[in-house]
Formats: sequence, C-alpha cells, structure tokens
Amino acid sequence: MELRTNQKIDLRDGGSVTVLKPLGRGGQGIVYLVELGGKKMALKWYLKPLTEAFSRNLEYNVFHGAPSDAFLWPEHLTVKDEEGCCGYIMRLRPEGYYEFGNFLLAKVRFKSFRAMLSAAMKICEGFRMLHLSGFSYQDLNDGNFFINPETGDVLICDNDNVCAQGQTTGILGKARYMAPEVVTGGTPDKLSDRFSLSVMLFLLFFGSHPFEGKWVAGCPCMTEEFEKKCYGTDLVFIYDRDNDKNRPVKGIHSNVILLWPVFPKVLKDAFVGEFSQERLRNPHSRMLESKWQDVIARARDEIDRKSVV
Repeated sequence: MELRTNQKIDLRDGGSVTVLKPLGRGGQGIVYLVELGGKKMALKWYLKPLTEAFSRNLEYNVFHGAPSDAFLWPEHLTVKDEEGCCGYIMRLRPEGYYEFGNFLLAKVRFKSFRAMLSAAMKICEGFRMLHLSGFSYQDLNDGNFFINPETGDVLICDNDNVCAQGQTTGILGKARYMAPEVVTGGTPDKLSDRFSLSVMLFLLFFGSHPFEGKWVAGCPCMTEEFEKKCYGTDLVFIYDRDNDKNRPVKGIHSNVILLWPVFPKVLKDAFVGEFSQERLRNPHSRMLESKWQDVIARARDEIDRKSVV
C-alpha cells in the first residue's frame, strides 16, 4: 500500500515518522521524505511484504549499524501495516549529490580529474570498511552511489541487500555487474563484490563497460544464453593482453577509445591485471580495496606532476 502525505508511520523501536512527500520509486518500493523528531529523513517503503529472511537481515543491519558515514544505512524499522508491508528509515541524501548513472550519461560531469579520483578513493574506502565490518554488499551496480561532482564525495545507498559475510537474502545482483562465478550459479560474497567494484571503477574512469567490445556488440540478441557467455563463462576484457576478440569499436565505444590513452599507465595496468583470465577465474586473487586505493593515489600523483609541468 502506498503512503499518504501527513500519514503517521510507527517505528518498531518507538516513536513515529510523518510522511511529507514521495522522492522516488523503484522496483521494490517507494522512497518518501519523512520527518522524525523535527529532522528530515528518508523512508524506503516496500510495496510487498518482506520475506522472513530479508526482514531478519534488515534487523541485523539496523542493530549493527553502518560501517562508515559513507553509507545511507537503515537506522530504524517501521511497524508493519495491515497488509504486512513495512520499511526502514535512513539519512536523507544532501543537495549536490547525483546518481552515478548521470555521470555515465554525461548529464553531470566532475569538476576535475582530482574530484573523479577522490570519488574512486571514497568508493574503495566504503567497501573496505564494509568488508572489515563483516558484511558483503552482494548487489553492487551503478544505482548504488550518489556522488558530489565538485568534491568527489560519495554516499552509498540501497543497503538493504547487504548481508553478513557468508549469508545471503537470495539477491544475486544486477546483470553486467555480477562476478562471473555468480553469473554461472555461485553465491555473492565479498570476493564477488571486489569484481563488481572493479567494474564500477572502470565505468567511473572510462565511461564504458570493461567487457563490452566488438564480440558483445556482435551478439544478435542478448538472450539469457548469450548473457551467461558474455558476462560469465566466456567474458573477455576489452583490453585483454592475450585475446583481442572483444576490443572497443570505433563509433560504439567512443568513451573508452578516447580516454584509455589519457590515464596513467599504473591505472591501466591495474585493470589489465584485474580483468585477466587468471583473476577472473580465481576470485581469491582479486585486488583488495586498499590496493586499489594505492593504485589510484599513484595515478593521482602522476597526474598532479604532469599538471605542474
């Protein structure tokens, strides 16, 4: 059931929120602007009753709290309505932050290379803290980030699918972002998170998908069978050292063709290594978030030196 303006929604830990207006709608539910004790917050309201496993996982996340301030984390759970629907309260996204997809569509641009690199560092730090806190994200994709283009600050949203490492709510992830072992039937965990993180970083820097070149573009129709091959069993990095079958195509993959030569070698080498067949097939060999931070810092220093010169 959708909520009404000025409707009071009780919280499980006491008190209530007042619904002010809807902010957005997604596949699972609606996000509302609400007021809690005089403070503006956001309420994600599910339009269907939650499964017992999903509900228990939300309770666990609320109890343990956010890994860092970068997460728009569930803070309170609501009481169920007469249809069994409920929701959770989280911090409101501040002004000046835009969805990651807006950057991919060039609707929003970073103020500078430094702001872009800062965003990459913040994303890595968020997932470093998440994994250190014993969680895995499990559904990392381009809809999970709000970024400030001026400063590169990052907020991580949609944290209702986050699970304790070794647990799952049954959510496998979003097509094109899932690790190959998940595409072929495995269970998401912090290792598959690291694959998805690398995909997100590549998209952030180069505005193109790392596994979508001429081979994928040549698929007559992206059926479930082709999707499993292109992103699971047979995926090939567009700049794979040993296999050129999936190189970027002029006129289709213009962003990466233009930007690949611009970035420092240390960053490009990191992606070539991370997306090598060896690491794609061996999840335990994937780069830690701290290693990505080191690579990005070195790339930033090189860009800074060149700008001075």
